[in-house]
Amino acid sequence: MFNRIRGLLTSIFTDFQTTFIWIFSIGFLICAIATANADENSAPRFKKGAIWCGVGVVVFLLARPIVQYIQSNL
Repeated sequence: MFNRIRGLLTSIFTDFQTTFIWIFSIGFLICAIATANADENSAPRFKKGAIWCGVGVVVFLLARPIVQYIQSNL
């Protein structure tokens, strides 16, 4: 049992980029669904959440190319 937990934690913490892309993508989907079903008072909050989740996905997608560019040109 502990070997499985250790394997799960190892896989999560060794590949931060993929893990956080999935987390932000799921958050974006939840916010988009909640925005569609929310009332007028709650919809702006979910829209902000969807925007932040989209920004998070873009940041984590561009993180590796940005670091490689900086390392090769500096």
